Amino acid sequence: MSLSNKHYTDKQILDVELDIFQKQSWILVAHKIELINNNDFVTFDYIQEKIFVKNFNGIIKAYQNICLHRFNTIYEEDFGNRASSCLYHNWTYNKEGKVIASSCRNSFDKEEIEDLKLKEYKVDYCGNFIFIKLNELNSTSLSDYLGDIFSKLEYISNHFGDKIVDYKKEHKGNWKLLVENVLECYHCSSVHVNSFAKLGYGFAKPEKYGFFEGHSWCEFPKMSGLHKNKLIDKILNSRTFECDGYMHFYIYPNAFISSVEGKGFYFGFIIPQTASQTVLRIRYFSPIIEKKLTESEKNIFDFINKSSLDTLELVLNEDKQIIENIQSNLNSLPSNSPMFGLDEFRINNFHNFFSKKLNL
Repeated sequence: MSLSNKHYTDKQILDVELDIFQKQSWILVAHKIELINNNDFVTFDYIQEKIFVKNFNGIIKAYQNICLHRFNTIYEEDFGNRASSCLYHNWTYNKEGKVIASSCRNSFDKEEIEDLKLKEYKVDYCGNFIFIKLNELNSTSLSDYLGDIFSKLEYISNHFGDKIVDYKKEHKGNWKLLVENVLECYHCSSVHVNSFAKLGYGFAKPEKYGFFEGHSWCEFPKMSGLHKNKLIDKILNSRTFECDGYMHFYIYPNAFISSVEGKGFYFGFIIPQTASQTVLRIRYFSPIIEKKLTESEKNIFDFINKSSLDTLELVLNEDKQIIENIQSNLNSLPSNSPMFGLDEFRINNFHNFFSKKLNL
């Protein structure tokens, strides 16, 4: 069942969708490599919730990113390393979310401050992936939420190297358009002529894929017979994860994880702003290389990572243009619904699942 065009433009429908996410979903927020040191933190804004996830001396916890004094944001940065101190009046919080320091603390009622505690979110893990639960009344465990996807996701989580970039890109498009765009490679040979198509993707139907409720994964096959760069292959031949094609996960409702042959890992997070605006948070991680690289090999490895980032940025910008074109055209076709063919089978699965969520 396809969603109608109003599901991409109507504010009231978006409000219903976000309410479903808040009440029923686990949200993927980070990878453990981002929180490896004491005081490392990552912030995440989602469905009017401001959240920080932090390493408190080896214990990862998630709290509301709002100071309880006069409600300033505690961490304004997307990520970093420092104490949980609000920079307005230096109110500082410990791993229990309690106030442990503040400016002029003696001027406040001692018992009132001792009773304060930041709102805490339940944290759980799929391998090295960190999830949080927004609604404490949601009784579904993370393993049940991910179902058959859990083990594959757990495996790939063990192979992320250092984070190279972490930034955001605004899209003038509904969040579902971003989802649909990445669920197929039908467009790769036309939209991504200078990126994915050059790498050999978009020319063959995938044979490896799987679903669990709204989640899905797929390995898009690579065209055979392409020239290989022997120097790059030599540097990367000891990477800990390798696949034959382009591996892609969609973790409902908010996250994409992908890797081209294990040469690096893309982490995408969709953050709906309005019915026609979505922020995409982009993180990219290098592969783990088992052998010790020489200085010259390290330089080549850095070049490989930079080339991967350049390709990723090209792909994202090409997709952004298409997504924004579609959004701008939807109001001209208010009674129409999109059509999906056999190559867009993951989109059909997503629509069938989400239509049930919306009681359509």
